Amino acid sequence: MKHDLENIRTALANYEVDMTPRPDGSIVLTVAHAERRLVRVLDESCCPQEFIRLIHFDMALDENAESINEAVKHCNATQLPTYSREPLFRTRTSRLWAMRKLEKK
Repeated sequence: MKHDLENIRTALANYEVDMTPRPDGSIVLTVAHAERRLVRVLDESCCPQEFIRLIHFDMALDENAESINEAVKHCNATQLPTYSREPLFRTRTSRLWAMRKLEKK
């Protein structure tokens, strides 16, 4: 499995990034900036763009209100986590439309 590590390193240029390969083909990324330090595993199930977005979100998030406002800029409203791990829909009708079964006769 190959990851676009240079693209990830470029996108996270504001942070210190350490990449350590694992025997299963995944990569352990350690991202550090000031006192913050995150350790994440990048494997084949991760979309690199989503992975980068989550790193930016976690690094921007802190205890105060200003950091929450900054972190929200990195949110993707269509892929917020839900209890059932299903996507969010604006209305019940849009959910029913997305879940419809199309059959060819």
